[in-house]
Amino acid sequence: MSGANPGLGYEATPPFSAPLRFFLTAPLFGIVAGLVLIGDSGLLTSRWTPGTLAVVHLFAVGFLLQIMLGALIQIMPVVAGAALPAPLLTARLTHVGLSLGAAGLAAGLGFGLPVVLIGAAALLGLSIFGFLGCATVAIIRAPKSSMASHTPRDLRLSLTGLALAVVLGLSIALGLSGGAGLPLPFTTQVNLHAGWALLGWAGILLAAVSWVVVPMFQITPAYPVALTRYWAPAILGLLCAWSVLSITGFDQTAIVLALALIAAVICFAGITLRQQARTRRSTPDASFRAFRLAMVTLIAGAGLLAFPHLSDAEHWPVLAGILVLHGGLGGATSAMLYKIVPFLAWLHLTQAKVKAPNVKKMLPDARAKAQLRMHVLALAALLAAALAPALGALAGLALIVEFGWLMLNLLHVVRMWRANAPTPQRAVTPA
Repeated sequence: MSGANPGLGYEATPPFSAPLRFFLTAPLFGIVAGLVLIGDSGLLTSRWTPGTLAVVHLFAVGFLLQIMLGALIQIMPVVAGAALPAPLLTARLTHVGLSLGAAGLAAGLGFGLPVVLIGAAALLGLSIFGFLGCATVAIIRAPKSSMASHTPRDLRLSLTGLALAVVLGLSIALGLSGGAGLPLPFTTQVNLHAGWALLGWAGILLAAVSWVVVPMFQITPAYPVALTRYWAPAILGLLCAWSVLSITGFDQTAIVLALALIAAVICFAGITLRQQARTRRSTPDASFRAFRLAMVTLIAGAGLLAFPHLSDAEHWPVLAGILVLHGGLGGATSAMLYKIVPFLAWLHLTQAKVKAPNVKKMLPDARAKAQLRMHVLALAALLAAALAPALGALAGLALIVEFGWLMLNLLHVVRMWRANAPTPQRAVTPA
């Protein structure tokens, strides 16, 4: 791996256990989501059922947000030169608050427990804004980036999206718990929360990381300069305008902007597929194929939101949500994990002056390929369960196997790292 991107500041990388704790905890929430589906196989009949809300937040907060914050702890110092103050302490406090908050949020939504819901929301708000405060300090202290990529700027923009998504989420939790949230219709708040969480936060972060990770790990040409320069600011600007129009009641104009946002997502995913088609890899590996599938499902999910539906059936938004959350964002996140975690294990061993195994030996492609096939089966089962509720338990079982397998593969990397690490590091745990 001596060909690692020379523009990245690997000497600033935080301790391995800082991001690792997030990566190892995240699959547990996917497993719990599967258990919830087994317990209530018909919950995917509507986006508004308590069970659906619980599963969505187990996945969005417990899995996706967990991995994304862990990735930021690693990426910010390396890509943007923004080292978090006391990274291990920041990681520990954020991880505990996020894990307990995600579990409480799902329980409060699923069982209709207002006290648990507001307590979990408060804990999540405290943890996330604490992290954002540390990230802001790191960004202010960071030297001007010398990278040609716009990733450092887009990382900062994604944090703005996260902050707004959390504020809207806290308002919704207050309203559901009998308190006073923002003076907006409930459905408007939910749509704004989803828009900022999925696009303003997760979408911009995915793009920001892709600008670096896709060319680096998938051996593709660099993304077009115009795309990396304008995509994230355009998303942020469109989201702001869409939000204002939605709040002020200009619904028809807001729909036009929503379609523009969907078109921007399809554009990003489509160009990523084009970049992958131009890879210099002779044989694409499992992670490469998984990322390609993620882009395809992201396009499908976005397209499903864009076109008028044949009926007002509740399953349309559920299908779109499954494609975007599990297929698109979840698939892309898993694909990146299979590149980032073995690379970090290799990097930390190398920095410790240890002869490290090849990255491919850290996690053989056959292990990743088998798990990613399970991801495809789980995605198909979830889509089927949205149309045929009797299949919900099968979808739940598929999720348990998918995320359990993911965790076992990540633990395999950790075992390889520990087996080759100097003696003092072998005792290091992500706890």
